[in-house]
Amino acid sequence: MRLRTKLAAVAIGAVAATGGLVLPTTAVAAPGDAAACTSPGWSNKDNRAGGVNTNAVNIRSGPTTECVSHGQAQIGHSLTLHCFVGGQGGTWSHVRDNSTGVSGWIKDSLLNNNGAPSLC
Repeated sequence: MRLRTKLAAVAIGAVAATGGLVLPTTAVAAPGDAAACTSPGWSNKDNRAGGVNTNAVNIRSGPTTECVSHGQAQIGHSLTLHCFVGGQGGTWSHVRDNSTGVSGWIKDSLLNNNGAPSLC
């Protein structure tokens, strides 16, 4: 899916999900300066194989760099792409790193072919 189409799908989904209202979301800092993130709902809509286009890509608890990293994906790791959402600075895909077993969110610009093609 092309990035422009993906961004339009996120905007339409946000409007539909809120009955026409688009509300901003913010991350709340947890004690000890750790970012507290609530992962948006996701499901395994794609189940496609994927990979990252650079090494040491953080797999985060939510679609923002404010969210904690559960691990890192490397070039050569096999990823399963689940679905995408709008997040900080663009779209983010929920993935499972089959090489490490870690699941979470990666910004689509760091994934081959711009990540998952299905909206969560």
